[in-house]
Amino acid sequence: MVGQTNLFDDVLKPEERFVIVVQSLENLHDQLIKRTLREYSSLKHDQMENLYEHLKSLFLEEPFAENQSAFAITVYTNLDYAADQVYAHVKRHRGKNEWTHTAK
Repeated sequence: MVGQTNLFDDVLKPEERFVIVVQSLENLHDQLIKRTLREYSSLKHDQMENLYEHLKSLFLEEPFAENQSAFAITVYTNLDYAADQVYAHVKRHRGKNEWTHTAK
């Protein structure tokens, strides 16, 4: 089995909620692209652990698509995921002088 696991249980709060994101890593015109395949949000700790184990098993057997080199399964806390999305949004729109609006 090839992969990376980060152990972080000792720093999590018992009531913490999680998001699991499954992405495909693909080579598109000589650039590495991450394409989101699935996103599972607001998981309790036991749900996150069970789903993570299931997804690991599932994607070990899943064949790669053309130009694909890997699958990435990332576990975020809800707070970390929200911060990551804000960072990505700011990075995409840096230097623009217009406000952007999103639905709430």
